[in-house]
Amino acid sequence: MPLLGRNALLYRAVYPANITVNPPANSTSEAFTPAERCNAGEKARVTYTYTSNANITALQAVFRWLNSAGSEISRNTVTLTPNTTATRTDEFTAPDNTFSFQFGIRATSGATAGTAGASNITERLLIGLAKSVSISLDVDLVKEYVIGDDKPSFLSSGNKSFKVGFDLLYANDMYAQKLLAGSQFDIIVAPDGWGAGKPLVTLKNVVLNSWEQSIEQDGVIMESVEGEGSNIELGTQS
Repeated sequence: MPLLGRNALLYRAVYPANITVNPPANSTSEAFTPAERCNAGEKARVTYTYTSNANITALQAVFRWLNSAGSEISRNTVTLTPNTTATRTDEFTAPDNTFSFQFGIRATSGATAGTAGASNITERLLIGLAKSVSISLDVDLVKEYVIGDDKPSFLSSGNKSFKVGFDLLYANDMYAQKLLAGSQFDIIVAPDGWGAGKPLVTLKNVVLNSWEQSIEQDGVIMESVEGEGSNIELGTQS
């Protein structure tokens, strides 16, 4: 059956370093990943592995929403089981006035200092105002001809290019700034939404090389973004 475009989801993904907290006895500590741009109404979907030792009495994952000044607007928390190791995925929606997002771990120690952390973190930020996306895989052909033959004597696959482009309703200069900064991130497309066994396309280490804004008097301001990645992964969701 053909897939319907309205079911597709488009995410920008980054992979921050592991985070660790070491709260002293009878106290609480928290640590966060670097702030990542995120617009109000967009979703942050994070996969992570959490762990703590037996001295931790309370453990939470934290989705922290910041305004343009870097101040916390609000947070969502997920209660985790202390003294265990597990991998999970959680998703929350950014509230009004959100400018950026952080994922974190919050831990409380008992009578003895403890340690906790999160590793293998994948932060997927929904590109919520996207109207369309295109991903292409281009391969150069290496062809050599010899005298007396109009057919290639040598034909082989050559250099590969992995391109992406998406059009979206303009909300702010996030993608223009990422182009100027030379930021790298993955683009993830779930053509049929999230769910076990559904297709997943990941364009790795995308660098943007084109940003265009278009304004028409009788329409919504639009932006078009293009870039190239270092590889493509075609798979299914587990």
